[in-house]
Amino acid sequence: MALFKKKQRTETVKETAPAETVKVAHGRQLGVRTVLKQPWFSERATALAAENKYVFLVNDDATKPSVRDEVQRRYGVRVTSVNMVRKMGKLKRFRNAMGRQGGTKKAIVTLKAGDKIEIQ
Repeated sequence: MALFKKKQRTETVKETAPAETVKVAHGRQLGVRTVLKQPWFSERATALAAENKYVFLVNDDATKPSVRDEVQRRYGVRVTSVNMVRKMGKLKRFRNAMGRQGGTKKAIVTLKAGDKIEIQ
């Protein structure tokens, strides 16, 4: 005893290519281009470049395998090892409250002999 007929839906589903993602710690996923933030330039980083080691500022959730994959994909080089360094933010006082500045995470990437990255 239906007064209204059910309309059949005819929807077309567009298939989109899945975005490239990298799995990082705690089951989270990052876009491929968000693992490396920028190259890190300092006196020590310049000295490490002579030893075929390059320093990058990375996302806080980045892991060694995700950094390795991103450097190989972006610069077309072969990575032999990745070391991570986490620097905690400084404690600062604002009036009567204590706060903490943001920390950073860096990756020191060692390349295979003969490979180089031109960073400008």
